[in-house]
Amino acid sequence: MKSTKVLPLLLLASLAPMALAGEAPDSHGLVGLRLLPHDAEQAAQKVRGGESRLAGIGNYADLEGQYPFVAENVDVIWGPRGGFKTGKSFFEWYVELDGGDEVNTDPHTSKLVQWIRRAEQSGFTHALHSAGPTNAVKTSPQAVDYILICRETRLTRQGKPGPFKEDYRILYPEDVTALRKLFREAHAAGLLKHDNYKLIQMVEHPSFFAETPEAQKIIRSMDGVVYEAHQMNRHWPLKTGWSRPGPVVRGAQWTLDQGMDYIFYYGPFRFRENEGYREFVEREWLQEFWQAGLPKRHAKMHYFLNAFPHEGSKRPVGPESDPHSNLGLTKWLIGELRGEKSEADTTSISSPETE
Repeated sequence: MKSTKVLPLLLLASLAPMALAGEAPDSHGLVGLRLLPHDAEQAAQKVRGGESRLAGIGNYADLEGQYPFVAENVDVIWGPRGGFKTGKSFFEWYVELDGGDEVNTDPHTSKLVQWIRRAEQSGFTHALHSAGPTNAVKTSPQAVDYILICRETRLTRQGKPGPFKEDYRILYPEDVTALRKLFREAHAAGLLKHDNYKLIQMVEHPSFFAETPEAQKIIRSMDGVVYEAHQMNRHWPLKTGWSRPGPVVRGAQWTLDQGMDYIFYYGPFRFRENEGYREFVEREWLQEFWQAGLPKRHAKMHYFLNAFPHEGSKRPVGPESDPHSNLGLTKWLIGELRGEKSEADTTSISSPETE
């Protein structure tokens, strides 16, 4: 028989692991948010297959003013700054987006340099890759804090995979050298504000990079690791899926032990339209990861939300007062990492089903 046990979030939170040794009890990492879709025009943009998969859930521009807590407290965003207080940004980057098999080291033609320069000069206008909507948006200059980078031959269907068949996303050592050189020369040419930027390796496998000496060397030449945990495709269900807590925790622990940043890039999420959905399953997964040993409060352990419609999910963008919305989840997560209790703490969720 399977049974469902209902526990208050406060009790579940008390079961989560303490911060790692050497970290102050109240230390915590950053909460990031990808603003997708940002506005109605971007939501209507056609994507692969000729359909608009971003429509029907609302957008951040139209909801501005209905998420004051998140606008004031989220740490880093990908998308137009709009009414967000933070000036920090992140974005994903694939080597192939520059049009070839190798890193383009010419600072005057590099699309990566153009992306960073645009953010620093005027701010991001959208949170999509390469070609995106060109409509006018409310934004302002942003600092580029994290570049989530990889080789993405499977998605882009171009370029060449990385050096490991176990995780094709990992860069070559020469890629990292070329990127550092590109930043220095772009800065010297007056194109960029800084001569270096944080390169966060986006991995596919949750622990291969941490358990393979050759991969470890490459990761140590970078600034951290980002792992994508979806509630879709092979990641579902959590117990037997690709994002099982054990390997994820091993990868995160190794990264933090090196003194580097680890980003848990979480989403997209299941919702009422998806088979197997249960209320607050998105929070439930986080509680499972924390109970398994994924650090909840650690200065270099960050949680970025990659929430957008997928596989028919129509989880709404907001407002933040809706606990089932993406903004509602963001508000709850900020409170959890900071140890601040709010009305969200009284919400109950179902614990995972047990045999």
